Amino acid sequence: MITRLIRFFGWHPAQHTPTLPTIMNIGHLQTLNVLDRNRDKILLDGHDLGTIVLPAREAEIAEIGQSLEVFIYTDTHGELLATVQHPLVERDQSASLKVVDVSNVGAFLDWGLEKNLLLPFAEQRRPVEIGRYETVLVYLDNSGRLAASSRLDHHLPETADDFRPWQRVNLLIYQRTDLGLKAVVDNRALGLLYKDEIFQSVRVGETYQGYIKRLRYDGRIDLALQPPSNLLQPDLTQTIMDYLASHEGVCELSDKSSPDAIKAVFKVSKKNFKKALSTLYRERRILIEENRVLLAPTPPHEAGNHE
Repeated sequence: MITRLIRFFGWHPAQHTPTLPTIMNIGHLQTLNVLDRNRDKILLDGHDLGTIVLPAREAEIAEIGQSLEVFIYTDTHGELLATVQHPLVERDQSASLKVVDVSNVGAFLDWGLEKNLLLPFAEQRRPVEIGRYETVLVYLDNSGRLAASSRLDHHLPETADDFRPWQRVNLLIYQRTDLGLKAVVDNRALGLLYKDEIFQSVRVGETYQGYIKRLRYDGRIDLALQPPSNLLQPDLTQTIMDYLASHEGVCELSDKSSPDAIKAVFKVSKKNFKKALSTLYRERRILIEENRVLLAPTPPHEAGNHE
């Protein structure tokens, strides 16, 4: 049925993502009305997509005229089906999914539905193993069926001109490189976190909140996990003060400490750490020694005010 729709609307088979509004509903959650039902199936109004079947066991008390939130997907023959289950990822989104089987057509991934998601061999960035996780994007293939791809650079651009510097974004880490970590940015582009600018533990397949650090001259996206220094400093100075308060007023780090030592404790660069120490020293809240930082004693007149 999907193939007939595609041919009718003149979609070129080389494209992965149809722009037809009705086809756009496939692979997404939406609300549809119940047209009819019997013991085995519920018929939903799919509008221009026609009638869509929902197994009756998934909505035993649904009545004719009732609205149901369902996810629309396709079977192995390209026929439309509905489920009240919510998938772990929808079409045109990326996620890290577990490989549960490998066959002669590709790998199958657990995406939260009874029917597993196919990752074809042609769409695999590398060989996958059962039990391991792979970061993929869900797309609509040439035959109108939902499938997965770990070749994210074939589906998402590495350039963008609609981001702005230090815009807050969601980052899905999907690959390690010699330069750092590649990430999916807000499910619509790819960017890079440089390894010498990562000051916290980061795992491939995990999602983090981050920032657009800059758009390079060629349009490619550089990312950051921390906000710009002027926004980071208030939180960092408070973190240092809290650390001193919980360690008897002593921190065995100073502005002479190694970047790795500072990173291990405070998860920031040495540059930002030194800025925060300078601020606290000017405010007379700390004392800086050669190899450590001390909490400054409270002046007598200030101590008396708290009695």
